[in-house]
Amino acid sequence: MRSDEEAMMADETRKKKKGKMPLPILVVLVICVVVLGVSIWQLSTIFLEYKAGTDEYDKLQTYVSGDPAEEVVQTAAEDGENADDTEAEDASEERVQRVAISELQAQNSDTVGWIQIPGTQISYPLMHTTDDSYYLNHTFSKKVNGAGSIFVETLNSADFTDLHTIIYGHNMKNGSMFAGLKEYRSASYLVAHPNVYVDLADGTHAYQIFSVYEADADSDSYTIGFAPDETYEEYLKTIKGRSLYDTSVTVTREDSIITLSTCTKHGEKRFLVHAKKLY
Repeated sequence: MRSDEEAMMADETRKKKKGKMPLPILVVLVICVVVLGVSIWQLSTIFLEYKAGTDEYDKLQTYVSGDPAEEVVQTAAEDGENADDTEAEDASEERVQRVAISELQAQNSDTVGWIQIPGTQISYPLMHTTDDSYYLNHTFSKKVNGAGSIFVETLNSADFTDLHTIIYGHNMKNGSMFAGLKEYRSASYLVAHPNVYVDLADGTHAYQIFSVYEADADSDSYTIGFAPDETYEEYLKTIKGRSLYDTSVTVTREDSIITLSTCTKHGEKRFLVHAKKLY
């Protein structure tokens, strides 16, 4: 028989073995802690980047005075009823100057205007440069940020004189930039938000949405450089026919249009919103 001392030593050894964590489990636990730490750091970085972008664009709203309501133009036209057409037109242009474009250009010369869809989060400066990739990850202040900016296709004229002008923006997870465009999948949303407003140096311009749909990144929907001819007319019929639903808006070869484009489905597709110029 073992002595009492041997028995006590054996019992102590068993207790030590019982309290010791197996190495494989310890390794897994350490890995889990590291992964959790990295995930928290990544989420914090994304959150701070989102906040920085949102804060910057929120501050720029001070350069916009009032909503781009159509009744402003109607009132201006009424004021010119007894005047000739030129005077009425001048009155309208004077009434709708509501964005301090020159002040924004003084801060960033790439600024060409402002885009807004009333009742949504879309209200941003419009940028235009010789490199379409630059404003994918640079804000208005030219700071590196995943939110980027809303910008006009580099091959388009900066003054929106082309028959077809394309405007790009990210589909941000926090709902900023062009994320709200996907809401146009619903016809009722279009009824509530039918117009896009673009402010340029010469005042406010309104565009009425006539087609919304999803397309490939290399879709012919991105064709530009049109003349007011049969080719352009056929193009308009094509993109109107692609709409998810009938918008009941007619568009002809005499109409200038804009296309708002954003990524969807992890960048595999694009969501497009086409609108024709009203004034």
